[in-house]
Amino acid sequence: PQHLSVSDGFLDEELAASLRKVFDDRFGNTRSTLTERFVWDYWHVPGQYTLMRTAADDFFGEELYGRLCEALTDHGQKNLGCNSITQPWLSFYIDGCEQRMHTDSWHGPFAYVLSLTQWEGR
Repeated sequence: PQHLSVSDGFLDEELAASLRKVFDDRFGNTRSTLTERFVWDYWHVPGQYTLMRTAADDFFGEELYGRLCEALTDHGQKNLGCNSITQPWLSFYIDGCEQRMHTDSWHGPFAYVLSLTQWEGR
């Protein structure tokens, strides 16, 4: 069985750029003390994962979050046979963070990673 599927470009480039812009605008000024910068939860479950996470709906706002969920749901319906998605989360990993083999089966049969990393110029 196939355990990995990569779908390059499934997300509209304009939407991906808009999502990334929210992140860049929020964290571009490294000296900013605006409360929007302090939304990350350190999540550690021994033997499973260690990461920083935040709810995507709070981070991106209603309009962009709605468009993201619509794109994810459409992709899941058309390509995976799913009829819905669970709440998307954002996460980042720094030195010492990890994801180990684990199951989130209560969320359904599939997991995904949507990278908003700007690979050029990194």
